[in-house]
Amino acid sequence: MRFQQNEIYLKTMRNASTSGVDTISNLPCNVLDVILGCLPWKDAVKTSILSKDWRYKWVTRQELDFNDEFYKSFKQDEEAKRIIYQVLLVHKGPILKFRLRNFTSCPDIDHWMHFLSKKNVQEFTLIVRIGNKYHSPHHLFTFQQLRYLELQDCLFHPPLGFKGFEKLIKLDLMHVTFDSSILTNLISKSPLLEWLRLRSITNFDILEINAANLKFLEFIGKTKSISFKNAPMLEKVTVGFLGRRLLTDTSPVCSNFPKFFHYMPSLLELDICGTTLEYLIKGGLPENPPTALNNIRTLTISSMSLRDTEVVSSAVYLITSCPKLQDLTIEFYPVGDIVEPAVQLLRPRSSSYGAMKLLQKVQVNMFTGLEMEMEFMKFILASAPVLEEVSIWNFTRFLFRSCKQMIDEMKEFRRASANVEFTFEEIDMEGRYEHEEVMEVA
Repeated sequence: MRFQQNEIYLKTMRNASTSGVDTISNLPCNVLDVILGCLPWKDAVKTSILSKDWRYKWVTRQELDFNDEFYKSFKQDEEAKRIIYQVLLVHKGPILKFRLRNFTSCPDIDHWMHFLSKKNVQEFTLIVRIGNKYHSPHHLFTFQQLRYLELQDCLFHPPLGFKGFEKLIKLDLMHVTFDSSILTNLISKSPLLEWLRLRSITNFDILEINAANLKFLEFIGKTKSISFKNAPMLEKVTVGFLGRRLLTDTSPVCSNFPKFFHYMPSLLELDICGTTLEYLIKGGLPENPPTALNNIRTLTISSMSLRDTEVVSSAVYLITSCPKLQDLTIEFYPVGDIVEPAVQLLRPRSSSYGAMKLLQKVQVNMFTGLEMEMEFMKFILASAPVLEEVSIWNFTRFLFRSCKQMIDEMKEFRRASANVEFTFEEIDMEGRYEHEEVMEVA
């Protein structure tokens, strides 16, 4: 999109140079907004010299983005703050998008927020420099036209009587501190919310998702319990528990699987990590898989340790419980050469012919060639009758055997699919391909 906007700007300026500045002045307002919006601040201000009509065009700019490039123009923060004040004081008309990045926590932000509260802001981004937690001012909660909100390194405490953001569609929070009840209320009072990303926010005892229109959710953080209580439209979910240890839940033990997948019938893509599997398996695996797994097409499991047989068991259960699974990505977590427990668990699975009836593509990352990883591949190959592609990669220094050795061994595996193309990629530590080998096995 940005490339297209720059092309419009360049084309317009070329026409202006041959036809005169009146050509620009006669452009529709929406085109002028696009031109001004895609220019860096200094260039936007310079348009005032084009003609008398353009002298104050830049003060109507509807997108104000004070990003890293803006700050690099100044030696000190005080200079940058002075320019922001000047821009806001002379600005005319609505400000639909406002972004403030990499700024220190200071009273100046409160003043700017007060000004913006009268400008019908629809998209607002505030990223404070790490280490400077900023108390979000009460003016933020008066932005009734807000459709997109992104906050980083902030303390989020709405005033009493806050009725939510009725038009909010996207919410992105990172390193934000608040009470768990505040998040629950914020979600419930944002009826149009479709996109929610929560990264490294406050640790929760219980994170309950109740959002009728939510379609995308990413949660990277710590919580004792997570439940999708009511998410009928949710299509893509990413959940990663930070750290190698889960927060301890001392409540009576019951299976986390049905609690986690309580109600999200539209789920198509699921992206989880090894610690999420540890959470899911607590309380045991249910005899009947949750119905939320019935429509999953794409499944990603990252940082999966084959050292823990419970995690392996949970992964196998999850993979084989998605009847419409087509695309599977696995990333192994380095565990050394302790292999026997995982091998003993996976070996019987190699006879599960046709368990993954629709699986077409498998991507395996951080594959070293250890016996337990080879046993996992044996399970996949024996269970997928329509499998077409298997892609395997790792950094060269972590491989325990050559690509040729792995290919020769996999040739002997029982395969449910008649034709599978294997791609092995070795990458050096700088991300350059050192070796790539493609093999068709028929």
